[in-house]
Amino acid sequence: MSQAGILHKGSCPKCNGSGLGEQAAHTWIAGRTISELEQMPISELGEFLKSAEIKPSQLLTEVMTKLDCLMDVGLHHLALARPIPTLSGGELQRLFLASTIIADMDSMIFVFDEPTIGLHEIEKQKLMDIIKGLVKRGNTVVAVEHDATFMRCADYLIDLGPEEFLGCRASKTAPYLTSESERDIRTEFRPVVNAKKLRIENATRHNLQQVTVEFPLGVMVGIAGVSGSGKSSLLSDTLVPKLKEVLHPKEKDDEEDGDDEEDSGVRLYGTEYLNKCLVIDQKPIGGSRLSCPATYTGMFDRVRALYAKESGLPAGRFSVNAEGGCIFCKGEGVVHYPVGFGQYVDVECDSCGGSGFTAEAMQVKVDGQTIRDILAMTVDEATAFFQGKDKQIGSMLTTLQRVGMGYLTLGQKTPTISGGESQRIKLAKELAKGVNAKDCLYVAGRS
Repeated sequence: MSQAGILHKGSCPKCNGSGLGEQAAHTWIAGRTISELEQMPISELGEFLKSAEIKPSQLLTEVMTKLDCLMDVGLHHLALARPIPTLSGGELQRLFLASTIIADMDSMIFVFDEPTIGLHEIEKQKLMDIIKGLVKRGNTVVAVEHDATFMRCADYLIDLGPEEFLGCRASKTAPYLTSESERDIRTEFRPVVNAKKLRIENATRHNLQQVTVEFPLGVMVGIAGVSGSGKSSLLSDTLVPKLKEVLHPKEKDDEEDGDDEEDSGVRLYGTEYLNKCLVIDQKPIGGSRLSCPATYTGMFDRVRALYAKESGLPAGRFSVNAEGGCIFCKGEGVVHYPVGFGQYVDVECDSCGGSGFTAEAMQVKVDGQTIRDILAMTVDEATAFFQGKDKQIGSMLTTLQRVGMGYLTLGQKTPTISGGESQRIKLAKELAKGVNAKDCLYVAGRS
């Protein structure tokens, strides 16, 4: 226990953190214990088993087949003991793909959400070959993708909206696949001020080997590299936790405790130039099923204040989480009826008509619109509606438009919002703060 009275994790003194009992700890294959083998990168483990003097067997053949499959899908950098929560979304998806290939399934429909996430350009072709192999075995593959190379190798493309995809002038995607439209390449760049840099030394997380990196401040910095090169390990697992220790010591998560031994040699310099570190990732936003973009960004507090001013009622009367919520459906707008086996059927609430609000709240209107009408508006529609009514609401809506969220409704439930949309909403929330967000480091990446 520390002086502050907080418990910290530590390695077991009996097994030195291996988790092995006496018998397992004294059993070796070519001088290595099972714990040492599972800590090796998959590519290194494969080479070790090939070179070790192990009697050929069906079991060894199966192990090598599975290791080869994991390497084929670009997971050569992982260790078998790597905790699942530390894997990125792309790594998890490729791990699932590998298990599917190993199982040798056919007559299945596989749905992938951006399978090329986290892969370098030189690694994508092998993944596409593997997915084509699934199709050859009698399966159907449906993939949501933005990668042009992946889309070109598809048998069919579905562009939501226009027909006759490649020849459709109304499509925003087709011109990039037919090379009729090319992105402008920047020729002028913001200068780097040598005096302001963030430097991290001796980064050793996962497969990083005492890496030292300098990040120039005041500019946009991109981190590139093949899968397994340590991009996420450097940023998410090393830089961000160290910055939080310095800039936000009270926000240090309990799960970060116990990792100090691995990071004990890491040094961070240049934090005096920063006031805050903000992680803009693709993790879900909102803390409940009733949360939505309007509540997450904070603009709904000001919307409720407008309706309170119009009616003379307390602002809580216009919140589904307070007095303004329907008592029958608890503000959800639907009632959940159990049908057995843990399943439910959702039926629109008869009491509130699906609005989630009380009749009292629904009677109040601002320029002819109820509070529920506001939540049903898209960002574009709300921008026009609130023009001249509230400067802060207008600023937030304009920022959401700038990050491409004009189509999103203010009341869309956060569980239905994609990872990419969540990330842009988080970014808009921070950008809308304007001058108050000075000397901040924004770390954006896929979860």
